[in-house]
Amino acid sequence: AIFTVLNDETGTDIVKTILETAQSRTNTIIHMPFIALMEAEYLLLRSYSPDETEHVISRVLAWPMQLAESSPEWRHQAAYVKSVWNVSLADAWIAGLAILLNAKLIHKDPEFDAIPQLQTVRLPSK
Repeated sequence: AIFTVLNDETGTDIVKTILETAQSRTNTIIHMPFIALMEAEYLLLRSYSPDETEHVISRVLAWPMQLAESSPEWRHQAAYVKSVWNVSLADAWIAGLAILLNAKLIHKDPEFDAIPQLQTVRLPSK
């Protein structure tokens, strides 16, 4: 969802509506997994300078969301996801957080479709 907005891809309107809704409601919280932000950062660093990357990451961090850092409970959930479904390590962390929080996962990644416990909003592919 991060690159959907940054690259103004199909689905940007969906993500922006979710962000705007979270900003206007006090009972709606968006959690961004640390590993999703890390993935965005390393991909940006492959194409942009560290200063340019930091500028983009600071813009993302200004979105109405909470950056979720690791916890033992989340680690256990991610380990379970990784042990049962054929997903990448990063996707296990991301799915684990959504399952742990009983939250909807906003994504484009077909790997998440295999995890029945996930509530998802699937963004259109590029």
